[in-house]
Amino acid sequence: MARVLELMTVNVAVRDQGGAVSKYRQMGLHAHPPNVMPEPPSQITDVSLPLGDCGAISVIAPTDERSPVQSFLDRRGEGIYSIAIRVDDLREAMSEWGHLDWVLPEPFVLPEGMPVLDMLPEKALANWIKPNSLHGVLMEVFEISGPNAKWKPAVSESR
Repeated sequence: MARVLELMTVNVAVRDQGGAVSKYRQMGLHAHPPNVMPEPPSQITDVSLPLGDCGAISVIAPTDERSPVQSFLDRRGEGIYSIAIRVDDLREAMSEWGHLDWVLPEPFVLPEGMPVLDMLPEKALANWIKPNSLHGVLMEVFEISGPNAKWKPAVSESR
């Protein structure tokens, strides 16, 4: 049986990423360096701010007008875009959670060397559960493995 291992991040879509990150930093949170993902399906710049050892807030902004985040901003404005969780076996989760409407029929393989929060996994798979399945919430589901795939809420940038 697939298990949910952790809450990874709550993704907040914004138009002014620098301004938004500044507000969170004024709350005492520390920001990881920006992670630019210009290719589909993401097309975002992500700045994650760890919340101790229990996840993060990720401030996300579109890299271009084709980004799903740009569409979200155009339709709904700024706000919570998605919630990301980590599971031990994504394929098993997709099979067991077949009552949910998944975006892709098979997991998306993240490019080798792409950081996930502050992890550099050997393997990272992702898929998304459509908002119509979870009361309007887009759920990102990740399987992350390898020796560098442990959540480490280390601060990578000082205030």
